[in-house]
Amino acid sequence: MNRVKKLSVIFVGLLIVSLALHWIGNREKSSKVNKELFAVADTTQIENITIITEASTISINREVPFWTLNGQYKVDPQLVYLSQRILSHVEVQRHVSKSNFEDIKNELKNSGSQVTINLKDGSEKQFYTGGNTAKTTAYFANDDLTEIYIVTIPGYKSYLSGIFELSLNQWRDRVLFSSSWRTIQQLKIDYTSAKNQDLEIVFDGNFLAVKQVSQLDTAKLIEYLEPFEQFQVNDYLDQGNFPRYDSLLGVEPLAILALKDIDTKKDQVLTIFPKIEGERFYLLTNKSSEMLVVDERRMERLLFDPSQFIRD
Repeated sequence: MNRVKKLSVIFVGLLIVSLALHWIGNREKSSKVNKELFAVADTTQIENITIITEASTISINREVPFWTLNGQYKVDPQLVYLSQRILSHVEVQRHVSKSNFEDIKNELKNSGSQVTINLKDGSEKQFYTGGNTAKTTAYFANDDLTEIYIVTIPGYKSYLSGIFELSLNQWRDRVLFSSSWRTIQQLKIDYTSAKNQDLEIVFDGNFLAVKQVSQLDTAKLIEYLEPFEQFQVNDYLDQGNFPRYDSLLGVEPLAILALKDIDTKKDQVLTIFPKIEGERFYLLTNKSSEMLVVDERRMERLLFDPSQFIRD
């Protein structure tokens, strides 16, 4: 074979290799997934988020001045913010492995969350979410579960699907009091036991006064009222899920707390029950007979009597 033929053979070989590499490259490019497949570019356009799980259907609606939950409760604004951040930054990393596909598909179908995002322009995104047993890897899948992906947010280590696994009570706004010494008109704590002296704080037209206290320490009073500015419950309870706390509903309450604010929407009447020995929480019920719990340290911080406001 002369030199020309040798060069021709080499050229043809290189051409074949080049074409093969080009074909492989194009195939890889075509198989790449859209990283923003599940992302919502502008979360201000979200009108509703519906989450359907095996246990419940949760509908989160944009309303003025706050988001509502199942048309009944106010949504925790921090969770709205977190869900928006996740939806705007979530990225597809890769498909799940073929060997695990069927198991993950069945898991998502049977115990995952089906999420629907409705936008102002009438469009929607629908997908399934879930994760591995350890809750360290998040899976998002299209609405017919034919494509399942591992999703992440670069630099964000938390489990992304967890936001869509919260219960209805966990989505609720936990703010119980949002009053201050400048807006409180009256605060009464009526104790059922004779061991405790009832507390009544009233606005007398100039400043707050504590009934039965003539030598009032105003600094102590203002310090006492500080927690009322942003006081949150630890959780809401559904009757039947916590029998020990359910049993308290039949016993004599520890006290009744009633707060009146300049803004009547912030008024509260709460029944406070004795703390169960060995438990860390006090059970309370509100005007709607809902059950809520507050940890002992913060609850006892409110259970004062008049003697604690006397000037030293």
